[in-house]
Amino acid sequence: MLGTALPAFDLAVWHGFTTPLLMSALAFAGGCAAWAGLRGWFARGETLPLPGRFGAQRLFERVLALVTSSLPHALEPAYSGRRLQPQLLLIVLAAALAAGLAMYGTPMRFGLRASAVDPAFALLWLLGAVCVVGAVRLAKFHRLAALVLVGGVGLVSCVSFVWLSAPDLAATQLLVEAVTTIVILLGLRWLPKRVAGLSPDPALARWRRYRDGVVAVGAGLGLAALAYAAMLHPVADSASHFYLEKALSEGGGRNVVNVILVDFRGFDTLGEITVLAIVALSVFALLRRFRPAVESVGAPMQQRLQAATREDGYDAGRADYLRIPGLIVQLMAPVIVLFGVHLFLRGHDLPGGGFAAGITVSVALVLLYMARGARWVETRLKVAPLRWIGLGLLLALATGLGALAFGHPFLSSHSRHATLPLVGELPLASALLFDLGVFGVVVGATSLMLVALAHQSLRRPRPLPDADAEGG
Repeated sequence: MLGTALPAFDLAVWHGFTTPLLMSALAFAGGCAAWAGLRGWFARGETLPLPGRFGAQRLFERVLALVTSSLPHALEPAYSGRRLQPQLLLIVLAAALAAGLAMYGTPMRFGLRASAVDPAFALLWLLGAVCVVGAVRLAKFHRLAALVLVGGVGLVSCVSFVWLSAPDLAATQLLVEAVTTIVILLGLRWLPKRVAGLSPDPALARWRRYRDGVVAVGAGLGLAALAYAAMLHPVADSASHFYLEKALSEGGGRNVVNVILVDFRGFDTLGEITVLAIVALSVFALLRRFRPAVESVGAPMQQRLQAATREDGYDAGRADYLRIPGLIVQLMAPVIVLFGVHLFLRGHDLPGGGFAAGITVSVALVLLYMARGARWVETRLKVAPLRWIGLGLLLALATGLGALAFGHPFLSSHSRHATLPLVGELPLASALLFDLGVFGVVVGATSLMLVALAHQSLRRPRPLPDADAEGG
């Protein structure tokens, strides 16, 4: 690890009578004397008179009780854990403070000059900024409009990546934006309604909004300043040259972004897909016991309006609702899955990869659930998201352990280009198996969260207790 810059050292079997040797001898003699004096207590199996009151188990239990009960109750009035907004405020302030302390007194070296601003690109970002402000403004009482504006922000980010010659990031952003928008839209179905004008203290609520706005603007400007400083940092000190030069020779791929994810920084990717799996399992566990608000249990408004227009009382919400779009989605789902396989196979040399392919396959499943319903999909298709997650993690881990079997460090990859008859030159890399594990985890995690949300519509509300039965 240190290379040639080793500190001065002196290795020998015997260094003479030194202070560390004397301390060790005293500690050994003290232990022998304590054992000789207390061996009677130990032989009788009795608890020592004074140390018994301060045993390790007793101290551990007292400290545990203090940390888990007394301390949280004392801190709860100042740092409430029942509301999400104060927690997010403290997290943002702590992050801003940590970044400020890290940047304080650090000399900034700018080896590059800022390029000219393209008016079209500036207008694009101005549109994104308007969408951000509008989403924040409407998020409390107009959730659907806020979600549409957030989708506009994602599209602006996608176009920005294309503008800056990052097609991999653009494709991933577009796919993630589609899936998250649909999943959040499904989640909005079960949120309780909020009515404007019912705040207990309008002045206090207005002050909190101004405070949060100031914190958000400050944190955003600080992050923008860090990004600006990073982009103007001297390129000679960056690791980008190494990745560009070694991606094909050592990673076996021309897509530098994918080679970095599954080869050079494969350990980071392994940790990220593990976190993704944990998040999916946590969401599923939380939604298993979730019960929606009373006003959200019934059918959506548009389905009730469609059913009300039929004179015979025919339930259009169950039979005719989205029949034609559902048929189109059913025909397009195999094509979307095939496109996902295409993205996976080309990911090592062209824009794509396991993550983008997994999101693409998830899009097909999401559309089927939305257009056809959970019962229709699950009677014809076995999703099994837990198996996808488990097999994906095991495959990614096995790829890393396979390198150990050949005497290489964990997650070291091997690549070569083979020439096959009628096919031609075919790039082969062990990182492809790791990327397949990423694909499995992404498909399983997205499907698990989708299934947890979709099954909410299949639940029936719990019957209210009968007052007469309670009285009897």
